[in-house]
Amino acid sequence: MKKRSSPTAKSVYMWNMLGNLAAAGVSVLYLLLVTRLTSDRVADQFSLAISIGNLWVIIGLFQVRNYQGTDITQRYSFTHYFFSRLWTIGIMLVTIIPYLYLIHYDLSAFSLSLLLLIILYRASDALSDVFQGLFQQNSRLDIAGKSMFFRYVFSVLIVWIGLLQTKSLILSLAVLAGFNLLFIVCYDYHYSHQFATIDWNYFGDRKYRQESFQVLKQCVSLFAYGFLLNQIFNEPRLVIAAGLRSGMLGKGLQRDYSILFMPVFFMSLCVLVIRPLITKLAVFWQERNMECFNQIVKKIVLVLSGISIFVVGVTFLIGPEIMTLVFGVDLYSYRLTLTLLVFSGFLYALATVFENILIIFRQHPRLFFVYIPMFACSKCITFAQVMEKKLLGAAVSFMMTMVIYVVGTYIIFYYFKKKGEKNGKSLV
Repeated sequence: MKKRSSPTAKSVYMWNMLGNLAAAGVSVLYLLLVTRLTSDRVADQFSLAISIGNLWVIIGLFQVRNYQGTDITQRYSFTHYFFSRLWTIGIMLVTIIPYLYLIHYDLSAFSLSLLLLIILYRASDALSDVFQGLFQQNSRLDIAGKSMFFRYVFSVLIVWIGLLQTKSLILSLAVLAGFNLLFIVCYDYHYSHQFATIDWNYFGDRKYRQESFQVLKQCVSLFAYGFLLNQIFNEPRLVIAAGLRSGMLGKGLQRDYSILFMPVFFMSLCVLVIRPLITKLAVFWQERNMECFNQIVKKIVLVLSGISIFVVGVTFLIGPEIMTLVFGVDLYSYRLTLTLLVFSGFLYALATVFENILIIFRQHPRLFFVYIPMFACSKCITFAQVMEKKLLGAAVSFMMTMVIYVVGTYIIFYYFKKKGEKNGKSLV
C-alpha cells in the first residue's frame, strides 16, 4: 500500500495526546460506571479484577513496546515483533488460572467470569500495542492515537449502554472484548499495511520462530521489571483484599483505593504524551548529538515538574471534593492519602522517563539494582502499613517505593550518560 503524506507535528502531538488521554481515562470511567450502576460488592470485585488484568497484561505486552519504538535501525522486522506478541498473548491467557489458585482468588462463577473477560479485553490491548509500536517507529503516533481514542471512547459507550440496558456486567464485558478485537483487525491491522506486511508464511518456519524469540530475549529483563512494578502497584490491593476476606477491613475500601489511585495513572499519562520526544532522544543518542539530547531531557524534566507542582497543589486543595462529586462516594477524609498518591504519581512518571532513556542506551538490564529493592520494600512494609493506617498506610508504602524508583533510575541514567559522552558510541 502506498504511504500517505506525512502529517504535521501538531497533528501527531494532538492525536497522541487525545489517544493517551483516552487510555488513561478509560479505567476511571469504567470504575465510575460500575460504581454508579452496580452494588458496592460488585464494584469491589471489579476493582480487583481490573488490577489483576493490569498485572497480567504485562505478560502479553512483555514490555517490548519501548524497545520496538526505539528500534530506529530496524534490527527486527515487524513480522518478528508480531509473532513474538502472539506468543506472549498465548502465555498470558494460559497462565491466569494457576495464578488465581496461587493468590486464593474467589473462583465463584461470577468473579471468575468477570476476571476472564477482563483478561480477554486486556489481551486485545496487548495486540493493539504491537501495531502502535510500528506506527511509533515510523513517526506516525497520530495513527496510534486515533486508534486508542476511538477504541476507548466506543468501549466506554459499550459498558455504559450495556449496564443501562441489560443490568449485566458480564454481558457488557463480553461485548466489550469482542468489539476491541474486531476494531484492531479493521483499524490497526488495516493501517499497518502502509508501513509493513506480516509474512504469514513464516509462522511455521523454525528459523524465523527462533528469531522472534530473540525479540523476547532482548526484552526479558524489561518484562521482569514491568511485572515487578505492577506487583508493587497491586500489593496494597492484594493486602486490602486479604483484609476484606478476614473481616479486618471494611467493605468498600477496595473501591475507595481504586478511585484514589486513579490520579497516579493520569500522572503517568504525562510520559505517554511526550512519547514522540522519546523517539527523538533515540535518534539524537544514536547520532551522539548530545546538545539536542540534553535539551530534550531538561525540557521533559521541567515540564513534568511544573505539571506535578500544579496538580499536587490542586489535589490538596480540592481533590477529595472533586472526586466525591464525580464518583458519588464520600472521600473527604482521604485528603492526605490522595495528595501522597498524586505526588507518588509524579515520582513514577519521572522515573519512567529515566527508564525509557536507559532502554535507548540499551542498558535496561541494570535496572535490576532498582527493582529488587523496590519490590523488597513493598513486600516488607505494605501489609503492616495498611493494617495500621488503612489507605493512608497504602499511600505511604507506595510513595516510599517510588522514591527508591526515581533515585535509582536517575543514578544509573546519569552514570551511563556521562560514560556515553566520554566514550562516544561505546558504553562498555
